[in-house]
Amino acid sequence: MLGLDHQLFLLLNADADAPGWLVASACFMAAHAQWLLLPLALGLALHHARAQALRPLAAAVLAIAIGSLACMLIGMLWDRPRPFELGLGHLHLPHSGSPSFPSSHATAFAALAFSFLLVAEYRAIGAILLVLAGLVGVARVVVGVHYPLDIAGGVVVGGLAAMAAHRLIDRLAGPRPAVRSA
Repeated sequence: MLGLDHQLFLLLNADADAPGWLVASACFMAAHAQWLLLPLALGLALHHARAQALRPLAAAVLAIAIGSLACMLIGMLWDRPRPFELGLGHLHLPHSGSPSFPSSHATAFAALAFSFLLVAEYRAIGAILLVLAGLVGVARVVVGVHYPLDIAGGVVVGGLAAMAAHRLIDRLAGPRPAVRSA
């Protein structure tokens, strides 16, 4: 499995001769996408301006916190070296040698997306956020700071964190009202 992960990394990672626009775009998405995703999520949720918009937003904040804690604990149990620490591929974005698995970026962006996907009225917003989260994940591989399995693990952790956040909110605030069909 890890051998396939390394091969897929080498396939997706931008080499030294990659076009500058590709590397610059990937670096932006890998390091600064939150400046696009977070306002987009907030704007889309508030566009509907209903009290229900608070539930996915609150779940997203809680899910990101739960996911971050899970990433930290997993990293303490399995300190997987990043590709550049093993001399694999090309590093296009300076990064420290922190644990690679799971990707905390993928976890946070997946937690945000799934927090919206789990609320029927906001599934379209969640789908948009999930696509953008996928772009961030691919960019993290392209710039050389994560393996594809790190990204997939982060998506799973983020999804589970969003489910846990919604359950906790349901327990504290009561279940969500049923969706009315038009």
